[in-house]
Amino acid sequence: MAVTGTVSSVQMVLLFQDGVDAKGNMKLEKKVYKNVAATAKSEDVYEAAKALSDLQMKSLAGVQHLIVNDLAAQE
Repeated sequence: MAVTGTVSSVQMVLLFQDGVDAKGNMKLEKKVYKNVAATAKSEDVYEAAKALSDLQMKSLAGVQHLIVNDLAAQE
């Protein structure tokens, strides 16, 4: 059975350091940017994230490029 995927959404998530919890683990704050172009390359998403993080007071801890595919079986 063949399966095809269609991109339904693309998001960029910036993770910022937001202190530590009672156990000493790093707490993270997320900023989610929706409606990223489906054709955006990971390198471009990362560069945009770095540019946006420079405008923030908190330190950037990570960047995520989330691509959601809707899967369908072909008969």
